[in-house]
Amino acid sequence: MIDNILKFWTRIEAVLIGLLILTALCTFLGSAVVRAVAPAWSIDWGEEIALYCIVWATVLAGSSLVAEGRHIRTEIFVASLAPSLRSAAAWLVLALSAGFCMAMAWHGWKAFGFSLMLDERSASTLRTPQAYAVTLAMPVGMALILGRVALMLAAGRRPFTDEPTPEGK
Repeated sequence: MIDNILKFWTRIEAVLIGLLILTALCTFLGSAVVRAVAPAWSIDWGEEIALYCIVWATVLAGSSLVAEGRHIRTEIFVASLAPSLRSAAAWLVLALSAGFCMAMAWHGWKAFGFSLMLDERSASTLRTPQAYAVTLAMPVGMALILGRVALMLAAGRRPFTDEPTPEGK
């Protein structure tokens, strides 16, 4: 059951990341072409939308990288340890990584609330609320990583190690 959830989660993330990157590319190139060909019709928000899409795709990719065993790891340090210490070091890395993600999710959520309170908006004609377009990305990305880690642990796998997972293949 958990493996099916993780596979479905991976597929959804891959589709969302692909759509976000495709949207960023089309918006950026489209606005550049319009600016070059018909300057009177140019838009001032093309790069802004592309940037938002890239930010969201980047934070969504963190969870997928954890699933594939390609997220930041301390391979050189762990590999230099005696085999008896590697397992303990891997658990320590997992605990530190999860703690970092929890702290970033908490502070990101607080920053989101602060940004909402200030009602920060972009300078373009879109006047996009920055709280949703940018600031919310961090707590969402960290929560996705933590959720993925919890499900992987429940399935008997240890994230942030050099052991590949079946869903990451």
